[in-house]
Amino acid sequence: MGRFDGRVAVVTGAAGQIGAACAEALAAEGADVAAIDLTAPEIAVSAGGRVAPIAADLSDPADLERAFAAAEEALGPVDVLVQSAAVHARVPFLEIDAANIDHVLGINVRAILLGARRAAASMVARGEPGVIVNLTSVSGVVSDAESIAYEASKGAVTMATRSMAVALAPHGIRVVAVGPGSMEKFQELPPRDPFDLDDYEQRRIPLRRLGRPDDIAQSVLFLASDAAAYVSGTVLYVDGGSLAAW
Repeated sequence: MGRFDGRVAVVTGAAGQIGAACAEALAAEGADVAAIDLTAPEIAVSAGGRVAPIAADLSDPADLERAFAAAEEALGPVDVLVQSAAVHARVPFLEIDAANIDHVLGINVRAILLGARRAAASMVARGEPGVIVNLTSVSGVVSDAESIAYEASKGAVTMATRSMAVALAPHGIRVVAVGPGSMEKFQELPPRDPFDLDDYEQRRIPLRRLGRPDDIAQSVLFLASDAAAYVSGTVLYVDGGSLAAW
């Protein structure tokens, strides 16, 4: 028996490393999963729930609505929403422009708010409690001079999570967030300045390794499960202790 047998989960950003890990973990625990991304994700699940890949541009509110409708048509009403879709555009502040801001906030904030509203409306209409898990970041509370729009977006997700938790609590809907720290995918990005990754890990990450997608997925599973039934309106930072050492 899986922890999510009989439940329908929607995972956005499911083509990314973290989103895919979350979708695979939920399906392995018995959930039927609608995996949404700009291109239909390929989710590898050997056993467990069904997976319905859906292509959608979440920066377009009409396409977002279509994707959620397609998810419910394929699998049924949503019980768990995991919002992992995000973009990270590194631009120096003096070079930032409206297009960059709109691109980042359109996906990282507006789509989070609209996706949560869409899922919550379905839950409320059915009188069924559900769970919304938003992916924020340690970047919502620490600064980087070349990622200002991204950090503003993650700060917004953190506060939106708190506000939505209060707004939806009367309906029995929990809203929580997971805040990843530095992830292994960080190594795939071009560094701004040369640095020794081992030294970086030792100075900034007490557990002395970068995070892995499954670290985040397992935290999402806990928060979305009945084991976290009294947890809402908070952020679980999965960062190897980096915020404590910052």
